[in-house]
Amino acid sequence: METRSQYRYARTFCAVTGVAVVLSAPPVLAAQTAGTVQSVGDRVIEAVEATGPLRVDGVLDERAWIEVPLLDAFRQVDPDYLAVARAPSEVRVTWNGAGLYVGAALTDPPGGGVERVEGMRRDFAYGTSDLFGVVLDGFGDGRFAMGFFTNPKGAQLDQLIFDGTDDDPSWNGVWRVRTSETATGWTAEFFIPWATLRYRAGGDPWRINFVREARALQETSGWAPWQRGVDPWDMTFAGTLEGIEPPSPGLNLQVQPYTVGLGENASASPDGEARFDPDAGLDVKWAIRPGSVLDITVNTDFAQAEVDRQVVNLERFPVFFPERRTFFLESAGLFDTGLDVVSPFYSRRIGLDDQGLPVPITAGARLTSRTAKSSAGGLVVRQAGVGESDGSVFAMGRYVRNVGWNGRVGALTATRFDEGLEPGASALNSVAAVDYFVRPTRTLFSRGMVSRSFTEGPGGDGWAAHAIVGNTATWGYVGWLQEYIGGEWEPRSGFAFDRDVLVTSPAATLDLRPSWLPASVRSLDPGFIVFLFHRASTGRFFSGSVGITPLSVLLQDGSSFSIGLTPEWQRFAVPFRPVPGIDVDAGDYYFNRWNAEFAYDPSARISGSVGWEGGRFYDGSLQTGTVSAKVALIPEVVALASWEHNRFSGFGDGVRTTDLLTPEIRLAATPRLELAGIWQYNTALEASSLNLRFSWEFRPLSFLYVVYNDNASLSGSPTPVEPRRQLIIKGTWLWQPS
Repeated sequence: METRSQYRYARTFCAVTGVAVVLSAPPVLAAQTAGTVQSVGDRVIEAVEATGPLRVDGVLDERAWIEVPLLDAFRQVDPDYLAVARAPSEVRVTWNGAGLYVGAALTDPPGGGVERVEGMRRDFAYGTSDLFGVVLDGFGDGRFAMGFFTNPKGAQLDQLIFDGTDDDPSWNGVWRVRTSETATGWTAEFFIPWATLRYRAGGDPWRINFVREARALQETSGWAPWQRGVDPWDMTFAGTLEGIEPPSPGLNLQVQPYTVGLGENASASPDGEARFDPDAGLDVKWAIRPGSVLDITVNTDFAQAEVDRQVVNLERFPVFFPERRTFFLESAGLFDTGLDVVSPFYSRRIGLDDQGLPVPITAGARLTSRTAKSSAGGLVVRQAGVGESDGSVFAMGRYVRNVGWNGRVGALTATRFDEGLEPGASALNSVAAVDYFVRPTRTLFSRGMVSRSFTEGPGGDGWAAHAIVGNTATWGYVGWLQEYIGGEWEPRSGFAFDRDVLVTSPAATLDLRPSWLPASVRSLDPGFIVFLFHRASTGRFFSGSVGITPLSVLLQDGSSFSIGLTPEWQRFAVPFRPVPGIDVDAGDYYFNRWNAEFAYDPSARISGSVGWEGGRFYDGSLQTGTVSAKVALIPEVVALASWEHNRFSGFGDGVRTTDLLTPEIRLAATPRLELAGIWQYNTALEASSLNLRFSWEFRPLSFLYVVYNDNASLSGSPTPVEPRRQLIIKGTWLWQPS
């Protein structure tokens, strides 16, 4: 009876809190957005053609720059929405027959402190360094954009953006940026070739915006400020770029062959003998026409991809690991139907086994096309056989139709055919889905999907669906999520965290900034998130939690701390084992867990966080402590470390502990030359792994990689495996005809 009464309490809490937040939102929104982006005018840039040569060296001293009109008057997005930026920024835009140039003079205000640079690597973490960037929409419709960013040391970050919400940071374009320190701050000089940009000749005027992050002030500002709570690359807030005359898109072809040598120790080799095998392959990218890109890969290799971070999974659901391989990451936004954990297509099903180890890919092709009215894409990949298993063929198709000013409807099919199975086995599996995205206003959105699976032979024919509605504004976020996964929905090319489940998840987070807050405090961010799980076939409740955060404080220096409580309800009919040595009997459970966390400014040269979570855990107790640290005294050397410690008690005799230790180091002489190493030690599995990765970009998007992997089980491992050591040397060369 206690579990049932607590469950009723959870539902009542969700309903009352959700209604209160929704009802309070309109006046708060009206109060905080009375001055919208239109209050600073619809920004327009009239770019002029460069009158002379430009050398991209980070020094804006050529005559061509001096004659270009100046753009300034950046406005704050955070902390003081629409106020004049305290970190002044001056921008100039020009162009010639080769491409688009952007020059920026970025001034640090008095008392602003030293520059913040976390490291030198390409695609550095957004939000941990001082940053300046330009976002461009060459189609002018606000649905597709390209972002180019840099920090004071000239590291590059680029990404593709879809509908202002889905960003693809794995994309790497051919462009140059150089930076230079000045007495008052720093300058940045961008050159983006026309061949890299995607646009429609003779179409609508381009949209453009500029982003500035001054981390010492914890200030975000923009030339055409976007509303706090949305992403800087939301092009519905952007200004207009006029005066440019880009050439008609010509042959935009990139050919990137590679050679690789793989050495393995005897226990890692399939034939049981140490070996060193050479290999070669090819990647081709061809922009057939504006918005249409064909990618072909032959004998694909992902030796340079970063390794997965290990986790200690204490839940009954499997962990969703993110994709890290460039071929599958690029254009992933087009194939996305809304949620990772209920997805008809999950690219990690291709080329990786259940342990995350690589499976050879023979060849693959991807074609994507985008117009003002629609987007479409297709993917075909053949995966080679491994051991006693024959190969598999994956095929996926996608079509999206734009609706209204910022909505879309789409359809997707994903098919997997496993070759060489025994007679009667289910070799063919297909999944179809239809989905939508709609944004009636700049802050209110909804998206959803309905999917059906079809499997050869008995079983595997079922339904799944999800829908979410949310509102993100300056006052915070409120949303409601529903998920359904039928017991027979089987996406062999996708991901389902469970079967026969109905999930209800309301959530809200406020961003409160009353005038009475102390000067050291930026905002109060209380909130909650609820997860309620029922069996879809019976309606029977089996799991739920209410994550309540009554105290969450963001300080002006970027630090934060929070205190929260999570009541949990669990009901299951079979025992489960969260970690080896800890067994939880079947039954009904109710328990509370408290948590607290403090994080110091992540952009500081020395930063970190500490966290604690503790309380009852099923029929015992669990205390979890986490510590992370980062030291970046100079941008060329960055050291990181994290430690998670779990202490179980009340399960059988004695106390059981697990530790996950992850030190990491990155050494970079320049943004194009880096040595990185990560070691992971997991006592839950009694296993360790080491990954060392040297990368040298000796010319734009041409690389030399040297990778060393060492994975081993330690004494007493519950799942021992033979030591696996690899040395990989890989070279890639980008050829791009003029």
